[in-house]
Amino acid sequence: MTAIAAPASATELEEYRDRCRSWLARTSIPRAPLPLAERFRVLREWQRTLHAAGWLGIAWSADAGGQGLSHLHQLVFAEELARARAPQPIGLIGLEVVGPSIDRFGTPSQRSELLPRLLSGEDIWCQGFSEPDAGSDLASLRTRAEVDGDDFVVSGQKVWTSWGHLASWCAMLVRTDPTAPKSRGISYLLVDMSSPGITTRPLTQMTGDQEFCEVFLDRVRVPRANLVGEQNGGWAIARHTLGTERAAYTLRRRVEYEVALQDAIHELGACRTRDADPARAYRVRAAVGRSHVALSVLRAQTRKTVDRLAAGTGPVADDSVDKLLLNHVEQQVYGSIAELLGPLRAAPDSRPLGLDATRWAHDRLYSRAASIYGGTSQIQRNIIAERLLGLPRD
Repeated sequence: MTAIAAPASATELEEYRDRCRSWLARTSIPRAPLPLAERFRVLREWQRTLHAAGWLGIAWSADAGGQGLSHLHQLVFAEELARARAPQPIGLIGLEVVGPSIDRFGTPSQRSELLPRLLSGEDIWCQGFSEPDAGSDLASLRTRAEVDGDDFVVSGQKVWTSWGHLASWCAMLVRTDPTAPKSRGISYLLVDMSSPGITTRPLTQMTGDQEFCEVFLDRVRVPRANLVGEQNGGWAIARHTLGTERAAYTLRRRVEYEVALQDAIHELGACRTRDADPARAYRVRAAVGRSHVALSVLRAQTRKTVDRLAAGTGPVADDSVDKLLLNHVEQQVYGSIAELLGPLRAAPDSRPLGLDATRWAHDRLYSRAASIYGGTSQIQRNIIAERLLGLPRD
């Protein structure tokens, strides 16, 4: 189980930041190509490079294959990675979402056999939570698992499973007691995606990517040894997984938005927009100003997130405040900049006002998913209302 690292001093963190910058400065940083197959290959190799150099699992315990440092060290590296315009490794779902829950709730065998391969990128993980009628209301999931000897036999369907067609393992929620109240009959299974009976079908997003998948399970046999925690006790682990995802994702994405806005300002400055006509200059200043204000609010909010991580406080309802604000900021930043493209947003490789239309149009479209993935905005509002404000259940 992950131990809480001793608090790091400001001096220690600055020394660590210098090490990050020094390593990134002398490392060949890849560019992530848009074609999915090539992007997957490049980012998987990048994950192996980061792992070999000791930059993955920074806040994980050493016996799980990590570095045994603090979450603040992890945040420092995420900041330097973004500022170096370096891509994220391909296995983020394993690294930020699934892995921490296996480390905390998994058996010694699960931790020793699965986590080192997850860190190195040898195994890529996906997350089998959402279903066609159980996305926003996750506790309504219907994929069933029945005990048969030493196995669970799993049948059902998952959807919006990122990288499902390329993943080797899936952390999956299944219903193991259909007679129990919704959230009390759910178990958390680790499923080998090469198991007979699994079919994956990629879904094409409006960005043109095929990152999401449908996953169909037809009497898939999963060893009972792959159960995480207690049978029918998976809901608490799922909440840990989702809470960890929201906290880690919020901190990392905040830095990435800040870097993106810096890139936009640089591109706009290169076009000498201050000398353009007054109406256009006003639109540019307004777009940059709105984005800057939104990012300032998010930065202030995430100071509390950093404090919670440093203190080792588990996933809490405050994570939903972060996630809700993150949704707004992502759409504010990418939407404001993309509006400056005008009709040329539909013209690939054009550069209106100096902006890279291909990049900003793609990122603006991707930002629309922010209010859905990781728990919809509606769900976040419900959590805030019930657990923070004490209002009646929806």
